[in-house]
Amino acid sequence: MNAYELLDALGGIDNTYIEEASKAGNKNGQGRWIKWGATAACLCIAAMAAIILLPPRGASDAGQSKIKNHVYHSQGAQSSDTDLNESGGVFIPAIELPDNAGEADMIGLVVYKGGIYTQSESYYDDDARRVESLVGEYLGMATGKIDEWSTQDEYAHEFASTFYGEVYAVNGYGTDFRVCLRQEVEGENGEPTLWIEFMDRLNGISLASGEDLFENRLHLRGRVDNIQWQSHDDWNWSLGNFRNAELEAGLWEKFLDEVDKGEFVYTWRPSESFYEDIPNSSIYDNPNQAHLTLNMDDGTTVRLRLIEGGYVGYGPLGWYFVKIPGEIFDAVYDACGGTHLTE
Repeated sequence: MNAYELLDALGGIDNTYIEEASKAGNKNGQGRWIKWGATAACLCIAAMAAIILLPPRGASDAGQSKIKNHVYHSQGAQSSDTDLNESGGVFIPAIELPDNAGEADMIGLVVYKGGIYTQSESYYDDDARRVESLVGEYLGMATGKIDEWSTQDEYAHEFASTFYGEVYAVNGYGTDFRVCLRQEVEGENGEPTLWIEFMDRLNGISLASGEDLFENRLHLRGRVDNIQWQSHDDWNWSLGNFRNAELEAGLWEKFLDEVDKGEFVYTWRPSESFYEDIPNSSIYDNPNQAHLTLNMDDGTTVRLRLIEGGYVGYGPLGWYFVKIPGEIFDAVYDACGGTHLTE
């Protein structure tokens, strides 16, 4: 998986915010800090932690309508041979730069102990104070020297990153999976405002089953305080409209049981269509989706994307989904605003 493939599958950042980030430039030559208005900061904090040169195709599906009003039949659930372990799990290759680095889509990243950690969830102001107790042992200082012209060799240096800041462990999570950056940034009126960015290592790893991600790394079991959902249109157009999920007793645990034992599938198919009856389609072209926000008992949030057909994805993981049986999936999907558009 290269930078193009990863960026195509990440969650959305509005082009307006990307433009604002590009205008802001560097602060004292270190990092890429942006003076945010309070409202803009909450919406676009992810842009502060990255240079994004091209809008990710899979981030927002606004304007994509080529397969609406169709029935969706995928080509099958297996990953490509190059991504399968002998044990049947999936290996997610380490991020590599494309041949022409100057045209790369850049994402927020930091290198720690030889692994590349990419941005997963941002917390700003009140939200940051809510999770501040999770900031653990100081690990080092991110250099902020990686940009679109960096070579692959520059990624080999400890704490190489796209932005400058202090790197910490995250209490309750293994440093082989998650670290964070903590900084005081400039608020709307010039006041220091807390910003915490979680960074996950989701490449250069093997995942035998959903349990390896959702339990061994994210620790979802028994820790979800509240589940909210957005319709795909509301998510796609950044309209908010979060609603509390109303799930039957025990349904969520049954859902997690299926997710934990489910196999990962790699859905990136650049040379063929994901949906057999729709030319040049990817899994993200399906408008039948639901977006879940899990509010965890430690103050963090975990965002899941459900795509019709039994596909369950963790937002930052991109093109890798767990596929689970229809009955349990459909019950959660339908309770969380999932649609079933057909011909």
